[in-house]
Amino acid sequence: MLTAAEAAAQLGVKLGTLYAYVSRGWLKSYRRHVGREALYRRTDIEALRGVTMPERGRRARSLPDASSWVTIAQPPTAESSPSGVIVAESAVSSILDSQLAYRGYPIEELVERASYEEVCLLLWNGERPAAAEVEKLKAEIAGARMPAAASAALAAVGRDSAPLLRLAVMMPALAAAEGRHGPRARIDDARQIIGAMALALAKDAVCVKSGRLGARDDHTGIAARLLAGILGSDFADWEREALDHVLVACAEHELNASTFAARVVASTGADLFASVLAALCSLSGPIHGGACDRIEGMFAELAAGARLETILAGFAEKHLLPPGFGHAIYPNGDPRAALLKKVAAAMARRRGRRLFETALKVEEAVWKRERLRPNLDFYLTVCTRMLGFPRGLPAAIFAMGRAAGWIAHSLEQYADNRLIRPRMRYRGSPLRHWTS
Repeated sequence: MLTAAEAAAQLGVKLGTLYAYVSRGWLKSYRRHVGREALYRRTDIEALRGVTMPERGRRARSLPDASSWVTIAQPPTAESSPSGVIVAESAVSSILDSQLAYRGYPIEELVERASYEEVCLLLWNGERPAAAEVEKLKAEIAGARMPAAASAALAAVGRDSAPLLRLAVMMPALAAAEGRHGPRARIDDARQIIGAMALALAKDAVCVKSGRLGARDDHTGIAARLLAGILGSDFADWEREALDHVLVACAEHELNASTFAARVVASTGADLFASVLAALCSLSGPIHGGACDRIEGMFAELAAGARLETILAGFAEKHLLPPGFGHAIYPNGDPRAALLKKVAAAMARRRGRRLFETALKVEEAVWKRERLRPNLDFYLTVCTRMLGFPRGLPAAIFAMGRAAGWIAHSLEQYADNRLIRPRMRYRGSPLRHWTS
């Protein structure tokens, strides 16, 4: 058996191409009983080598043109989750035995030690970035300015429009503005998108247009830009660090609905702005990004004097899960929620414990009643509201964080592209004839 690196070397291809051969069904990978490393049979590699490489002076048979490659959905295997079919292989993140990792780094280490900008570069480039790269990205974010076309689009929908809608309407305007400057590297578009998203959420139209967010412009990075743009420049370093932890926890989560939407659009060759727009549109659905709004609604009812048991009984009567609880991938609890619960506990020592203690009571009551643990959405909402963000912002903060992952998946899709075209099982009427 050969490792992935050995198999790629035998074929003379990059690792990403090797994984693409597996997903196309041209090569089969095997797993050790212990460990996560994929292995490949030497005989399979030699057979495929005759297709992809010339040997003994003979011309190799060419593989199909990239434009004809189509993703075929594969049924679940013993190695995969039983909750769905496999439609892609990716090196961006993994969820194995309920452990989430970005590019191989456990989420616990990244939330504790990495900045959001470091995570962006890690996800986009595949390796831990050098300090100079991180500072360059932060400087570009600090210098971001909103193109006139994007400012006009945001003005048209109004300051009172939903934050997710503002992010979505900005994307085509950004694409139009950048298109006038001619083609450029997609990684440059990625930096533009990240910087512009923070500006789009600023509360002041002048800030949106100019990119100047007050006296704290010396603070670079997305967390500082969001705090300055939404709450004003008078924020503490611990608040910036707390928001940075939140953004890192939200940054990536394998092939969820919004990420899949981004990859599908990228597979058509559409630009990065279109891919992020597709993800935002997916996130706007109540089953995906709408969870934060329902959690906020529950907290609002509790603040108004409603009894927690009455609220939970109401969900049960409608056969609904309490918002922010339960996750199909994490039957024993979402590790991201546990991390953000620690962030919320640290904030409670500085900001007051009222909301945090309410969250703890909700968590305890739901566990006793439903045996469900909180997911990311629950403590994301708690953290963002404890920071002072107004109602309606948690879902947009999630989008800001997750944009790093959407972009990473889109870049991966562009690098070794196949049109994503799953099939459906037909369950309609049998074949019939249209006769006069």
